[in-house]
Amino acid sequence: MKKLLIVVSVYRQGERIHPIIPSLSNDFDLSLLSVHQMNYRQQWNGSIDMRDEFHKRYDSYFEHIHNDWTKVDYSKYDAILFDDCRDKGHEIPTMIIYSIAKQNNIKVFANQHGNRDFTNKSFEINHYKKVFDYCFLFGKFQKDKFSKFINKDAFLLGGIPSNDNLKNYERTNENILVITNFLENERRVFPNVFGDKFVKQIKLNDLQQKYGKKVVVKIKNRDRHFALGNPYNQDIDFVKSVLKNNSIDGDVIQDIEDDNLMVSQAHSVIGISSTLCFKPIQMGIPTVVLDGGNFIGSFENFIGFCKLNEVHEKIETQLKTGRDTSYIENILEGGVDYNSIEKYTSEIKRIVNG
Repeated sequence: MKKLLIVVSVYRQGERIHPIIPSLSNDFDLSLLSVHQMNYRQQWNGSIDMRDEFHKRYDSYFEHIHNDWTKVDYSKYDAILFDDCRDKGHEIPTMIIYSIAKQNNIKVFANQHGNRDFTNKSFEINHYKKVFDYCFLFGKFQKDKFSKFINKDAFLLGGIPSNDNLKNYERTNENILVITNFLENERRVFPNVFGDKFVKQIKLNDLQQKYGKKVVVKIKNRDRHFALGNPYNQDIDFVKSVLKNNSIDGDVIQDIEDDNLMVSQAHSVIGISSTLCFKPIQMGIPTVVLDGGNFIGSFENFIGFCKLNEVHEKIETQLKTGRDTSYIENILEGGVDYNSIEKYTSEIKRIVNG
């Protein structure tokens, strides 16, 4: 079998594709290279070290596991798959590895960084032939947008493979899930950040009283190297104080072993335009995606995309309309039938095996 090297860098980027590993192992001899946050040389800034969870689940599928990118013999591989499409020099050395790969006629794949706006400065555009030959995108919508800038054949459709397992979960309507990006106590890249003002503007207390559901706030795991994240306990304590100050019965989650279970427990979801919001949308859970908290990107045509003062109205509308299959079909390859793993792996096999 041909040899494929998988390079993992940041858990929240890579977890979207990790479930393809067992399937790929049926057709390729797999090896792993861990860099940046996924390398144990960097301290984990969180409550659960998700690297441990990754290795427990997937190490058995790899012939070789590398922890130093400078000591890998890349020439023995037929293809390389990055979990992202960005480059961070010697920390996430995708450009360096790509140049070595091209000297050895190795095909290189990458993955859409996340939900971002579609410009010629996007990693998916300006890293073509610098980081990757082929880049997996979430769906047709993103490919149509990015193909305005470079050859559409560079883009492959892979959906979000980790979302396939949602089909095995039942909705239990236990809580109101709030998905944050930046918090008020950290650097502010976007105007809408989670804090007292935000909670009051979306009338979260009123929403809790209306539906009688506990509030669960999911905050991001940020490394303290590039993302300049706070110590994770500081962020958890901050969110708890905001909930208490606003008389909201709730809890905070940062790292979690099963985010599909977390989403399936939601009655409704209030989030910024994060890829995590695709999970409740796929399940037909009423989901509000707020303007001003992140890039708009793939949510520009979503029925739940709105201003802060429209949250209640958008939830009520989706409680009536249900799952938006036409939106899902356009945004996520394999998203309607939960078969993104199959779509994704078939593209790799087609290109690598000819």
